[in-house]
Amino acid sequence: MFEVSNDTNRRTVTVRLKGFVRPNEMKDFAAAYRTATDTYAKGRHLVLADMRGLKALEPESATLFGEVVQYGRERGCLVCVHVSDSVIARLQTARVASETVTENGDITVNCVSIEEADKQLAKARTQHFLVNEPAVAHAR
Repeated sequence: MFEVSNDTNRRTVTVRLKGFVRPNEMKDFAAAYRTATDTYAKGRHLVLADMRGLKALEPESATLFGEVVQYGRERGCLVCVHVSDSVIARLQTARVASETVTENGDITVNCVSIEEADKQLAKARTQHFLVNEPAVAHAR
């Protein structure tokens, strides 16, 4: 099971993966994720990956997941907050995410709850999307 939603006002793509995500379903997820990512036209955005209840991915699904993570990171994802309640799924997705390369290094933040994830996303929004500090200093 998967869901993809996009809050353009908060510049955040939210994905929900749960249960066994077979390759055909992962392909559908990847298409939906790419569509949401493309709304930012390579502009900066955040991702909340809610993977509570996700079971370990079979190899083909894991490969597809890695490709879609790379796609988002190449197209402006600044921070990806992962929420997971399964040690195995958390380790697997962390391994896949760590294989993606960004100029900012590893942009994954692992959280244990949605509340913690929301705090991390708020922090990232403050850091990345508020008015440029030097411009404010010149206005004084």
